Amino acid sequence: MIGKLLDGRYQVVQVLSGGGFGETYIAQDTRRPGNPVCVVKHLKPASRDPETLAVARRLFNSEAETLETLGDHPQIPRLLAYFEEDEEFYLVQDYIDGHTLAAELVPGKPWQESWVIQLLLEVLPILEFVHSQGVIHRDVKPENLLRNRQEKKLFLVDFGSVKQVSNQTAIAKGPLNPTVVVGTPGYMPSEQGRGQPRHSSDIYSLGIICLQALTGVKPVNFRYDTKTGEILWQHLADISPELATILNQMVLYHFRERFASAREVLAALQPLIPATPPLDYPPSPELSAPPPPTPKPATPPLSEQRTVAVGGGNSPQQPTPRPSPSPRPTSPPSPEPDNLPVFLFGSAIAAILALGIGIAFALRQEPTTLGEQRSCTVTVSGLNVRSSPGGTVVDVVERGTVLALTGVQENAWVEINDPVSGWVYNSEQYIDCDAVSQPPEVVSPTPSPSPSPSPSPKPQVTPKPKPVDNGPRQLAAATEKYQQGNLEAAIAQANSIGRTSSAYNDAQAAIRNWRSQWSQAEAKYNEALQAFDASQWDDVIAYANSDLPDNRYWREQFQQLAAEAKKRQAEAEKEPPPPQPSPSESPKPPSVEVPEVESPEPPNTEPLELPKTEKPEQPEIIVPEPTSPSSEE
Repeated sequence: MIGKLLDGRYQVVQVLSGGGFGETYIAQDTRRPGNPVCVVKHLKPASRDPETLAVARRLFNSEAETLETLGDHPQIPRLLAYFEEDEEFYLVQDYIDGHTLAAELVPGKPWQESWVIQLLLEVLPILEFVHSQGVIHRDVKPENLLRNRQEKKLFLVDFGSVKQVSNQTAIAKGPLNPTVVVGTPGYMPSEQGRGQPRHSSDIYSLGIICLQALTGVKPVNFRYDTKTGEILWQHLADISPELATILNQMVLYHFRERFASAREVLAALQPLIPATPPLDYPPSPELSAPPPPTPKPATPPLSEQRTVAVGGGNSPQQPTPRPSPSPRPTSPPSPEPDNLPVFLFGSAIAAILALGIGIAFALRQEPTTLGEQRSCTVTVSGLNVRSSPGGTVVDVVERGTVLALTGVQENAWVEINDPVSGWVYNSEQYIDCDAVSQPPEVVSPTPSPSPSPSPSPKPQVTPKPKPVDNGPRQLAAATEKYQQGNLEAAIAQANSIGRTSSAYNDAQAAIRNWRSQWSQAEAKYNEALQAFDASQWDDVIAYANSDLPDNRYWREQFQQLAAEAKKRQAEAEKEPPPPQPSPSESPKPPSVEVPEVESPEPPNTEPLELPKTEKPEQPEIIVPEPTSPSSEE
């Protein structure tokens, strides 16, 4: 990627960092006077199907507009440009020349309380501005706070926009998640791990940084109260009760109980602000004046070992003095006779002066040409390639890499042009380059008369067929082994690709990338296992949703661990622990459940209904009516 021209304007000169979502480069703007440097963030969507690209494009444009608005703050890098090229997305921002806050947080070396107060006074106004724009940073951590070298101010960088677009587009054939999980375990609160960040989530992250500074302990090593979920830290710090109260409220487990805004924290800090800032803040060795160059030892400097670039910013590199040859030993002067003529003594002085001038001229001469191009092999695990003898590092080559020399040498430095262009230190400690360490001695043969040979017919030579380049196929097979989790086999197969193959440079770059990604994934997985053992299920799930290397094996490992954490979390929420009896109460005996016995049905007490019998008909008795007396008498 180094040397590539993006958007016909930005030429990549250095790779800062890389991950599963993309890479970050330092580039030169070739269309501005002086070619100033800038930072380019590169996003590679997880899929190239039209639907996914449309979602990624919409999110990317929206986030770019947000970053352009945030760039109005003097302590947030400006967005210079954003563009799409070959269905991949790029953000271009101001370059901050400085170092990250992580360089100032040394494990085992706690900060003073006044330093932490000053840190809060620097970062809280930035968060207040960000939140006023309706934006949540979601990844406040030491690596995303840069201190510039000139003004010693802190800058807030990396708003996670690229990660958001990547995570959104990684959702395969599913509904679009309105808020994805972006953050770093240890600095991320529980609600953010569930995809529900708030303004107080950024305040929590800043509070965690303050606890790390005061205790000298990394967040992944904090201990928690098993009942309340709060961090146990005050016994590790020398701090006033007033500041401890403020920090405890910043890092409370439940977001409703924290400070609701950065302005509230600033108001609570007012009584603690000293009249003048501490003179020894910030506690960073990088901010002191660099020591004067010292004479080089006979052995090459240790700075020629691998230099790891910090993802959030470019750490300033101390100028490396060029190696100077050791002084030539002088032999003691031989005793001169007392009667030596004066003119002879003057001639000796003149000869010595002439010899010294010649030596000085030889040491200060321009780079010499060795003539024929040669090659040498790297013998260390990581060798820096510099832009000039003793200049800045432009790349790193691995052990076993064959370097092609241009034939130009300056003092102890030799120029190479393959697999990258630059200068390397010529020493047996770093490279096996005997052919160029000393120019070959040319012996002029003594001419001797010899009879001229009679011409003989030359045999016909059949041209050899051009060898087949199997490098691309081997690199594809090595990449598949890496994705399956077999790192050593992948590196061995990639190293077997010869220098004449068209895939040689890609193979060497892949090896460097594989090793870097593997070590990052392994370290992050170990942290996730520690969180799992501590029953911190939200942190385990957050690790699986964080920015993971582009490796199928490690993604599966994290997903399996997160699935088990979700299962344990669901079981814990479903079965609350039984209440513990107080010391004054005696524990009640367990209740025994008596099975219910089915009682027989009671007898029917209703009277029996007898069958009805018809009564016999009684004969009708006719009573004669009495007669009244009649006139017949």
